[in-house]
Amino acid sequence: MENNKKNILVIGKGAVASSFAKKLARLDEIGKVYVAPGNGFDSEIYTNVDIREDDLTGLLKFALENDIYLTVPVTTEALSSDIVSFFMDNDQNIFGPTKGACNIALNKAFGKKFLYKIHAQTSKFGTFDKQNIAQDWLKTATFPVTIKSSEKSSQGDRLVCPTISLAEQFLDNLFSRGETGVLIEEFTYGHNFTVYFMTDGYSAVPFATVGNYKFMEDGDGGLLTEGVGCYSPDYKISQVIVSRVENVVRNTLVSLDKKGEPYVGILGVDCTLTGEDKFFVNEFKAFMQDFDSAAVLNSVDENLIDVFMACIQGLFADEYDQIKLNDLHSISAVVYARQRGKTIEGVEFLNGNDNIDFVQYNKNKTVQGENFVLTHFASTLSRAKNRLYEDLSDINFDGIKYRKDICLN
Repeated sequence: MENNKKNILVIGKGAVASSFAKKLARLDEIGKVYVAPGNGFDSEIYTNVDIREDDLTGLLKFALENDIYLTVPVTTEALSSDIVSFFMDNDQNIFGPTKGACNIALNKAFGKKFLYKIHAQTSKFGTFDKQNIAQDWLKTATFPVTIKSSEKSSQGDRLVCPTISLAEQFLDNLFSRGETGVLIEEFTYGHNFTVYFMTDGYSAVPFATVGNYKFMEDGDGGLLTEGVGCYSPDYKISQVIVSRVENVVRNTLVSLDKKGEPYVGILGVDCTLTGEDKFFVNEFKAFMQDFDSAAVLNSVDENLIDVFMACIQGLFADEYDQIKLNDLHSISAVVYARQRGKTIEGVEFLNGNDNIDFVQYNKNKTVQGENFVLTHFASTLSRAKNRLYEDLSDINFDGIKYRKDICLN
């Protein structure tokens, strides 16, 4: 490595890969940061590499030819390819869980059954391979219910259904496209949050709490998504709750280790706060998400390369009993385009703004779908919120869509 600098390969695309690559690039010992395949945005901080997330041979060849010190897969697509096992078998440093370990996050039905087996508090649910059996289950369910495909296939992979007729229509849509292991769970009302942990497979340290906004419309209306906004740290989450979520993670790691699949990496636990110090566990996350990665990383003051290598080398438990954090508050909003082919006004502002992480980037400056995440941080949450919405007010294109009520109360 030139001048003893360490080259890093981030495998993934979207805002999570962008924000993570920028975080690592700020470290003094880092040389070049590559992102494969990237999101199409030409960054001065990192270099996009046109290699698919599941092209294991191509990625290994690139890592060897470019003297990559550490590879970090950050998306479910990358982890689903089992790039971790492949790189480990070829003596490459890689930070992340094997496909077998992170199946609790990759497959929603499997993950829900796993929560039940380790006695985590979770909502009533059923998993189904046949449509008629799923419809029979609905007859005794308490509505509303949430229906999810086991493995995310599109933005429309989940729906909150207030009536049995809507639930049956959505089931028909899922099964007609060949879905199996469809998950149906009774909807849990409350405040959505995620606790993130760093783990070497045996010990785990919580390092972030995130308040999540998952519905498209203000006031939690519209479609249910993975997330359209967040803030961190989550002031609604007490240390008692974090400790109880930590117990869930501890039981998870013990169970996975017994199966010979220790979970090494970042593990998110998605929950719903239902009362004072009471919560339900909804699902696991195998890494940070597009909508919250920048907000989480803003708070971390550790050298992440050192932390990741400690996990890989089995030194994590001895060297880290906590992850060093700062006192900053962060808030993020996902910006959508409701119409295809509309040009973003002020795109120069976006390109020069380090607070922007593109999910999709079109060099013709036109947008469609989920496009970018804007994040701001400050010494207080209210200041961060004001800065976020001031910047959002400067962005204008036909069909722009984002939640305007993040952190209003």
